[in-house]
Formats: sequence, structure tokens, C-alpha cells
Amino acid sequence: MKTRFASFLFPVALFVLAISFSNCSKQRIAQNSYSTPEQFMYDNRPEEQEFELDGEGEGPIVGNQGTRLWLDSSIFMFANGNDVSYPFTLKLIEVYTPKDMELYDLPTVAQGRLLVTGGEIRVRAFKDGEELVLKPGKRYYAQMPSANPDPQMSMFFGQEVGGILDWRDDASAVNNTPGIDSLELIFPNLDSSGITEPGIGYDLFVPTMGWINCDYFYGSNPDSLTTVSYESDDDDLTNVMIFLYFDEIESVMRVYNSESGQVPIGASVKSLCFAMNSSGTMFYHYQTFNITSGHTVQVTMEEISEVDLLALMAGL
Repeated sequence: MKTRFASFLFPVALFVLAISFSNCSKQRIAQNSYSTPEQFMYDNRPEEQEFELDGEGEGPIVGNQGTRLWLDSSIFMFANGNDVSYPFTLKLIEVYTPKDMELYDLPTVAQGRLLVTGGEIRVRAFKDGEELVLKPGKRYYAQMPSANPDPQMSMFFGQEVGGILDWRDDASAVNNTPGIDSLELIFPNLDSSGITEPGIGYDLFVPTMGWINCDYFYGSNPDSLTTVSYESDDDDLTNVMIFLYFDEIESVMRVYNSESGQVPIGASVKSLCFAMNSSGTMFYHYQTFNITSGHTVQVTMEEISEVDLLALMAGL
């Protein structure tokens, strides 16, 4: 009896050991790890432009990508309410392409909803190193370029929430200064014959400083929405930058924690993942597809040069 019992236990023990070894082997398979490529993004996004205003001459101030601004010292004040005299410094950032929206990490999503965008700008003013604010009821005038202006465009305002810039269509959500109008509008710039002026897309009267976005909510049936998930057998996606670019509606969504927000089923998207390894080498994964219900993207990161990655982003 003892012999038969021992012979029964031996194969059982071997089976248990085999399972344990298999599990340990799987646990020892290390995924490729990456870091967020913050320096790459910083080095390759459009620089903030600076203009010194001395009160001489008339506007506009013209940005590198065609933004035009009209403003003077009379509309500004210090935080304590004191008036501002010349000279003062104006700073401008222009973000008009999906490439630059990704490099600045400025997705066009407002409270979880996709926006159809015509571009983003940030305007700030400084005097003696102190940031200025608009006086109550004051606005600055801006023009944002567009080859094909869309009459549905309106103005959204950047609000930082948990380190992420969200967009609000109510200026009072980002600025509690009296005189803020919550219904600021944008309209196409037309000449006397009703034709859009070449190179100029939209007229804006902006009631607050900081980030603004020229766009409108993408109107999708809630029943036709889903999420896109990202998985990888080989790569740890924790620090990978993941973006979806909706080329047909001109919108960029950042994917957090490997799952997107609500996106329209059937939409055409260009999916780009990029990150940096411990040696400073860039890696990426790129894929185009039409979104299906419960869509999952299988990611395998590949090495790419910074030049080629930038070229890929420019072609989105």
C-alpha cells in the first residue's frame, strides 16, 4: 500500500511543479519599458513667441502661423487693479496641426466630448515680470487662419483640471472677472463681397487671457459611441503617449491608462503611440482603422528616429 501511494503522489508532484515553473516563467518575461518623451515633445513643438509693445504704430501683431492680434495697454491691468503703461510684453503660442496638438499634449476634447477644431492659441501679457489680466468688460481682437472657415465654430477656453487642460465653452468657467460674456462667438472673416479673405479664417473677440480653442462639439448619437483599448504582449504602455487623430472631423484625443474616452463608431482614425527607452531612443506604433464597437489595438513598439517620427506626425 505504501508503494502504490508513493507512486501516485510522484506524478501529481511533477504536475504541480510543472505548473508552478510555467507560471514563474511567464512572470519572469519582462515587458519593454519606456519613459514619457517630455524632452522630445518640448524640443519639437512651436516655441512661444514674444513681442515687445511700446505704443508706437498700429496692429496687428502677426504670429509665425498667421494669427493676428490687436491690443494695447489700455485693456490691461495688474492683478491689484493698477493700470498698465508701455512698454509691455506679449507672448503667443500657436497650435494648428495635429502634430503640434500632440507635441503640446493639447487634445481637442471638452468634458469628455470630441471637438471639431480650427486651432488653439495662448495669449499672455507681462509687465516687469508680472502677468497681466484684462480689465472688466475688455476684450482683445484676434484673427485665426483657416483655408475653409466653418460657420459653426465657437470659442472654448482652457481650464487646467488635475494637470490636464480641459476645454470649456463658458468663459466664466475660467475667469470670474465681472463683465465676462459666456456666449462669445466666432464668425468667418469676409470681405465686402462675402468672400473669405485669403489666409484669414475667423474673427474673435476674446474676453480672457490664456488658452482659447476655435471649435465646436462633434454631434454624435450617444448610442453609436464606444471606447478604444490598447494592449501589448511585449511593451509596458504605462508611460507611452497615445493619441487618436480623427482626420475626417479634425480632432485629437489623448488616450489615458490604455483606454480612450467615448468615440464615434465607424469614425476613421489614425492611432499613434510614441515613447522613449532608457537609452533615449524613440519607439512608436502607428495604425489607421475605422472604429468598431469595443475596439482593441494590439501594440508592438518599434524603433524610429526622431526625424522620421516628426515626419510621420506632420503627415497626419
